Amino acid sequence: MLRTVQVPCFDAPQSAIGFGCASLGSRVSAAAGERALMRAFDAGVTWYDVAPPYGAGEAERIVGRFLRGRREQLTVCTKVGLAPPARNGLMRAVYTLGRPFVGVLSEARRSFRRISVTRNVKLPLTPELIEQSLHTSLRQLDTDYVDVLALHDPDPDDVVRPEIIGMLERMVARGHARRLGVAGKPSACVAALGDGLPFTVVQVADDPAVSPLPRLMQLAQRPTATVTHSILGVDGAMHRLIARLKEDGARRQMLANAGYDGTLGQMVASLLIDRALASNRQGVVLLSMFDAAHLAENIKHASAPPRDDAAALVARLLSDDS
Repeated sequence: MLRTVQVPCFDAPQSAIGFGCASLGSRVSAAAGERALMRAFDAGVTWYDVAPPYGAGEAERIVGRFLRGRREQLTVCTKVGLAPPARNGLMRAVYTLGRPFVGVLSEARRSFRRISVTRNVKLPLTPELIEQSLHTSLRQLDTDYVDVLALHDPDPDDVVRPEIIGMLERMVARGHARRLGVAGKPSACVAALGDGLPFTVVQVADDPAVSPLPRLMQLAQRPTATVTHSILGVDGAMHRLIARLKEDGARRQMLANAGYDGTLGQMVASLLIDRALASNRQGVVLLSMFDAAHLAENIKHASAPPRDDAAALVARLLSDDS
């Protein structure tokens, strides 16, 4: 059974893993995405992470259809601060034409992310933008509230601006958002943890080579929910680790001795999932769940107790020492 965690600031326990919807409606078609959302729900996943630019602007609508009839059973986080690419129609065409190939080729996926037409646009953060963006998100999600409204990749200075804080608190007072968060760089998340600020959720990349979580948890002066993503590395860390292991039989044996099997890629991915779940044991780890096999693997790891040895093993494998 999928493990649940009592995340700080939430009354109900949450699934240890969450569904990241960044590709929903772009790399992953709407029909395939809805099937994946249902599989995850049936497996016990309660946390769904979305944002206005995700899926070339389509993800919130797809999640909205999925929410019907099960809204109170799920936790939804959406964001404000980024918009879909300016040439959104061209982006959709690119994904539609490339979807059969991008879905199976990891290098093609990385290439797509480097194409300028697929890059999200950072918006100047203002009170008016927050209000307008959230109202649009609520309409597309077909709900009257979100469980978490997060500033999306803000500058640290934005996180403490009184007019921004004031509008966010008004959104909570009106019942449109139940909690406030920051999803972005560690510096912005650190700023969000300052005294007197209303943020109770921080979302940050948990790169296996450089994890910001220990510092964030140490700085938190109040109960704070932590959500992590990009656990395979924000800059191809998994692929670099695989390349290193291909050349080093002793390191491969270390991985096998720890109980990991399958192809080298499967072994490394399993190890990095275990590391992420152990490092964020009282939070939510966002994972890829569009593929049924990936979902099954995620559920297997998130149903077992966290492996305390995983982080140390990753560090040893990444070390330059022999």
